[in-house]
Amino acid sequence: MKDFFSLLPLELLVIIISLLPFKEAVKSSVLFKNLLKASKFTKNVEFNELFFVKPDQSDETRQVQRRVFIDFIKTWIENHKGTVLDKFSLKMSTQANVGEVIDQCVGFATQRNVKELTLDFADSEWEEHDVYFGDYDAIFDMPKQVYAHSGLEHLKLYSCCFIEAEMRNFHVLKEVSLGWMKLSVTAIKGLLSNCRVLESLSMKRCWSSERFRLGQEETKGLKMLVIDHCRFEFDVFIVNAPNLQIFKYYGWMNFNIMEIQSPEMEEADLDFAVEYSYHRRGYPLYNMMKNLSIASILTVCSYVLQVIPSGPEQLRMEHDMCVQHLIMNASLHEDEFIGIAFFINSCPMLGCLTIQICPKNDLSVSDCEEPFYFNLTRFWADFLGDCECLRSSLEEVEFDGYRGHKNENLLLEYLIIKGFVLKSISINLMKDDSGMIVESHSRQHAEDLLQVQRASKNLEITIS
Repeated sequence: MKDFFSLLPLELLVIIISLLPFKEAVKSSVLFKNLLKASKFTKNVEFNELFFVKPDQSDETRQVQRRVFIDFIKTWIENHKGTVLDKFSLKMSTQANVGEVIDQCVGFATQRNVKELTLDFADSEWEEHDVYFGDYDAIFDMPKQVYAHSGLEHLKLYSCCFIEAEMRNFHVLKEVSLGWMKLSVTAIKGLLSNCRVLESLSMKRCWSSERFRLGQEETKGLKMLVIDHCRFEFDVFIVNAPNLQIFKYYGWMNFNIMEIQSPEMEEADLDFAVEYSYHRRGYPLYNMMKNLSIASILTVCSYVLQVIPSGPEQLRMEHDMCVQHLIMNASLHEDEFIGIAFFINSCPMLGCLTIQICPKNDLSVSDCEEPFYFNLTRFWADFLGDCECLRSSLEEVEFDGYRGHKNENLLLEYLIIKGFVLKSISINLMKDDSGMIVESHSRQHAEDLLQVQRASKNLEITIS
């Protein structure tokens, strides 16, 4: 291996080491002399405090590890010979007297015309999965050098606030990701208005006390919007984006009005796994689905499947949906059956159905009417019947996390019996992190499905 690297020109070695994750690039450069030389020209730099500071160590030890981390940054910057950077990432927790190091890092990156810049100052002890997260304030301000850098294409700021009025120099900025900070809707509008070619905006663990309302004027260029466990205090969520193609929302369904107006919508992903009650959300959820019905790829969660039938329609949308690939994150509990039937019945052009087994939302039913009674073993025959997609378009079914439970087989058996144009059903058994099958009987139950009479002569069933 050593001889192999010695035969390669420096230019090619720089490309190779720039493609490696920074941590692996550092390890490799220690082993091979030529890679060490090439590492000084790498175009991909990542300074991550977590590579050095171990949370299970004493305070005194961690302070020593932090000093080693800071020294590593300074030494690396001093020895770097390259003149161009594609990516630069700095992740470090709050400490005293680190402003100089941050400025040095940002100056190093901007002087090399960095294209993708990440500044992550979120505390590693903040709970990622905390449902009721606190009102996090950004720990640092974005350094002034960044505002003057016109070559940025991707910017990621976590617990690092910015002044939207100063962001007028980002003429090629296409993607922005923000997290762990107070973020007013006014600031979001200013960012979108000032960065005219911005196509992708992601927000994670941000919060605001304003109504979330984005108009058509500021969102003209926006093609992707991701809301990841953010908190907005009021019950209105409205986005009017004429060119939005991808919309992803993860978090709380705490809106009486939730509208996404975009005639170009291609993909939508909704995950309300943190919810624990219906809150009479059936009607706003149904209205939102009407907005998203033009998407060709749709992902819904257990909450959606349970709550959507409490809206104005129980078994299908009033109008057909254009969904061609439907992804359902569900437990296949009978509380989800009506919602599953709702979406399959509503998608006459459905070509691929993916079911991903996940925990069920255990919802309080105190504020929701009981669903109508149904016979579990006859449910799919009674409420799917010969729905259109089973007759004409559904060719592929993917089942991930199969456990061999009765409800799983009831649905799969029906799809096999009534899927006249099915070509493939892929059954992936639930496995743990080591690759071992979680439930020992699941393979046998999956193999029982091979004996079910098939409506499609072209159907192939695989089990893995």
